[in-house]
Amino acid sequence: MTTTSRPSRLAARFVAAVALFAAGPASAWNAPGHRTVTRIAIATLPEDAPEWLRSETAIEAATYQCYEPDRWRGTPLPALKQRNDPDHYLDVELLAAHGMSLATLPPLRYPFVAQLVRTPPESTERRGVIAFNSATVGFLPYAISEHYALLVSSFNTVRILETLDADVVAPEARDRMLATARQNAWREMGQLSHFVGDAGQPLHTTIHHHGWTGENPHGYTTEPGFHAYVDGAIVSHHHLDGSTLRPWCKPLPMYDPEDAWTPAIELIGRSFSGVEPLYRLQQSGALEGDEGRDFIADRLTDAAAVLAGMYWAAWQASAPTPQQRADFIRYNEFDPPPAPPVDPAPIDPAMGAPAAATTSGTTP
Repeated sequence: MTTTSRPSRLAARFVAAVALFAAGPASAWNAPGHRTVTRIAIATLPEDAPEWLRSETAIEAATYQCYEPDRWRGTPLPALKQRNDPDHYLDVELLAAHGMSLATLPPLRYPFVAQLVRTPPESTERRGVIAFNSATVGFLPYAISEHYALLVSSFNTVRILETLDADVVAPEARDRMLATARQNAWREMGQLSHFVGDAGQPLHTTIHHHGWTGENPHGYTTEPGFHAYVDGAIVSHHHLDGSTLRPWCKPLPMYDPEDAWTPAIELIGRSFSGVEPLYRLQQSGALEGDEGRDFIADRLTDAAAVLAGMYWAAWQASAPTPQQRADFIRYNEFDPPPAPPVDPAPIDPAMGAPAAATTSGTTP
């Protein structure tokens, strides 16, 4: 009987990853990895968080929604691809050619685009990378920041609906709207999770996202399938999920509710610093050993901790003001609650007509 050696098994996984890459666009972590990040983040929320945010229903909804941005890639419409594809990455090395760095990025998307456009792409060629257009550098931190804002808004709507009394909207109607609003919030929890998870994957922060490109003095792999290999095969090989990752889980970080930008940039920076270590682990074969397991586990749980901190910060930022509540009632123009029923006057059996109202005392 012949046995398959460890290097041969590694090579087989690599070949399978190349085939996966050829079949379609790669994502950061496969669906199980994204679901794991979401589950850990929700489990990290404090007991002060409302039960509906931590319930099994919330987990089921958010872990489904967390992979939706990659499902969009299965619909090859140009408008959707242009809107969605660049949101999944940021090629950090390309920022310098436009006079920017992670530390100096403008925190809003369109000023960033304006800065890219002001630098003619024809003059840009770094480390053997050919000129690029303004979309190629990626928009990952902007996707995170914008989905955080959407989550704050969704939480805010839930909290306002929870305060509405029967004099504003019928209780049955309010309950239906509240259920829908919570579904919206779970959707945004999942959407935010996807892009935070992307930011935890080193290959989503670099020009070397599908194998090393340009100058390669250390002889790192140039296989395009390396990306898919990291997304799925390695996570599966090390059996990394919500249970096995517990030793690497991190405490809930406390963020400024008004600033999701800073933790997003810091997470991208930590992932970017892991690009060459990841390639070295692959090159040496250590990626399938304990060192590789620890590396991937740290990236998954780092993303999960950042996500949990953003969930909690978004909840704190979403507390409605009296003005927000008043505006919500005004602009939603709810149907007025039905008037309470009026009891009919009692029938006088002798007269066959409603009896006159009586008062205490004697009649004249």
